[in-house]
Amino acid sequence: MNRIYTLLAGLLVSLALATQAVAQNEASEPRAVKGGAVNITFKNIPSEDAGNVNGRYTVNRGDGTIQLPYINGRTSVLGKTARDIENTIRSQYIAQKIYKDPIVQVTLGAAEQQAELDRRYVQVTGYVGSKKNLPYREGMTLVEALLDCGDISDFGSRYIQITRKGVTRKYDYFSAKDRAIVIYPGDIIYVPRRSIWEGRPSTVGP
Repeated sequence: MNRIYTLLAGLLVSLALATQAVAQNEASEPRAVKGGAVNITFKNIPSEDAGNVNGRYTVNRGDGTIQLPYINGRTSVLGKTARDIENTIRSQYIAQKIYKDPIVQVTLGAAEQQAELDRRYVQVTGYVGSKKNLPYREGMTLVEALLDCGDISDFGSRYIQITRKGVTRKYDYFSAKDRAIVIYPGDIIYVPRRSIWEGRPSTVGP
């Protein structure tokens, strides 16, 4: 009988230690932070979409979200692990009937690493010819940055979003004044999907 009690006690101690180890691993697992990077790779999706959705996304310093192509609304990632974010993104694309069975792989970058990138690059994402982190050059304008990425695609909206220091503003691609907006290091330029009601003028206005 004593031997049975000893075995049971040993099993309970082992279980407790294993549970503690799992909790410690979960606590130490990297999580998305404001200003950090979320690197996303999709598999099992149409090959023509890969260039639009795969890439590095910066976590908004204001609300801790990222803007994913084709998804309505922004995606909250703050405080989530890579696995949590993978599950969230997969669920969103399935729920909105964009992809049937996507495989999502996520890695996280530290805020310090992203801050260094922010000082040297401009992120262009969404419905453009090619999503890129453009090396910053002094005097770069909105239209120059977009043209460097292959311009807005046929599905891209004319209303471009620029996020700077956590604040997002909209600009009209077909306004000469808005095209000439000066871009700064760390800016995130996002081209949303064009709505079915959105037309495109034949010329650029004032």
